[in-house]
Amino acid sequence: MRIVFGTSGWRGVIARDFTEERVNRVIDAIAVFLRESGESGIIVGGDTRFLSPELARDAATRLSAAGFEVRLADRPVPTPVLSHAVRRLRLGGVINFTASHNPFMYNGIKFSPGHGGPAPSSVTTRIEELIEAGASPEAGSGSLTVEDFVTPYTGDLELLVKRDVIAGSGLRAVYDAFNGTGSGILDVFLQHSGASVRTIHGRRDPLFDGRHPEPNEKGLAGLSEQVTVSRASVGLATDGDADRFGLVDEEGGYVSPHDYLALLFEYLVRDRGMEGIGVRSTTTGSLMDRVAASLGRDVVETPVGFKHLGAVMLERSVVLAGEESGGLSIGGHVPEKDGILACLLACEMCARRGVGLAVQLRDFWSRYGRLAHRRIDLGLADGIGDTVRKLFIENTPPSLGDLAVERVDSRDGRKLVLAGGASVLVRMSGTEPLARFYLESGTDAGLDVLESSIRAAIGAPQG
Repeated sequence: MRIVFGTSGWRGVIARDFTEERVNRVIDAIAVFLRESGESGIIVGGDTRFLSPELARDAATRLSAAGFEVRLADRPVPTPVLSHAVRRLRLGGVINFTASHNPFMYNGIKFSPGHGGPAPSSVTTRIEELIEAGASPEAGSGSLTVEDFVTPYTGDLELLVKRDVIAGSGLRAVYDAFNGTGSGILDVFLQHSGASVRTIHGRRDPLFDGRHPEPNEKGLAGLSEQVTVSRASVGLATDGDADRFGLVDEEGGYVSPHDYLALLFEYLVRDRGMEGIGVRSTTTGSLMDRVAASLGRDVVETPVGFKHLGAVMLERSVVLAGEESGGLSIGGHVPEKDGILACLLACEMCARRGVGLAVQLRDFWSRYGRLAHRRIDLGLADGIGDTVRKLFIENTPPSLGDLAVERVDSRDGRKLVLAGGASVLVRMSGTEPLARFYLESGTDAGLDVLESSIRAAIGAPQG
């Protein structure tokens, strides 16, 4: 089976696809690519998954024997910490052992060039070619040092998050670390800022306490209960490698990234006075566009994958770049998703305004209107994948429900813009065997109609 890099690295099932032999092939190919690029220094690290620390150390040793200057993380660390480290140390790239939010049976390798953002397609394509060719680096005399990357990262967070605003605010948070790398970083930062924090699922567990380590609405049901019981100001969550965020408001309600990104964009411009544009992926709702228009700012829409959003951050002045899957970064920070920063900014916003996210969003919707969103993930078995491609990718249905298709956008998957402003985007996942449908409508009832129509068209069970 060919090794292919998706939107965020190569991932596979441990011991089936993700094996020692295949890992070494990927490491060797990256080493050759770095040599071709004239680079000799690299960061290596990983998350809390099964074997990630051991694989990181083995890879670091292998690269050192190939003549590289290797800096190895002294503990499992978040993806944004590694991105910060490679930029700070001005090295050639990052090898990160992580499968992010995938189930526990997966692991993976993510490569980031020296700018700290996800590798562009031109880079991953070249690495795939080198893997296929069986390329390996010549032996050399390198070095390997074990370093603390967390302390410099949290030091720079103080430039991005207003700790003085949090101090003395009486903020109380519950943090679900999903047994991942954010534990001991996000919560400690808040505690040192004067907030009261209770951490759940904070210990390392490669099985993620039997849960799917994705901080989405389903995954945050337990956090919602804890926020309600403890009467906390906010509920915070990060996934296994802490690049994705999840939020629960003071009433125990799940805060959609579609809404949070738009709310935060307004806060950063209006309250913090940040200059620049907004950036969102095509799967992310258009509420940010309404905010930007009212503030005289532009929004750039990109294909899915933070490598596209990060590329804009490297070229233009950006206030906020974000995507519906729970990833964001802000101007002056790494061009990579940072779930820790996302949660800290939510805390700052609540502390400064003296009210929780539920109250803030009700005011926000009264001024900008509200859009409803839903993502449907369908497995590709039983002919579902072929049917989706035939009906939605290769062809365009004339309507969904009673709404006519008025326009099609094919920049990433197929986005059907419907009468009345609703839309459906269809994409084949780059990291999992799934067809994903992203729905936007003015009402929840409108989402129900769209979902029912999609399932009926492809012969999938009704949700």
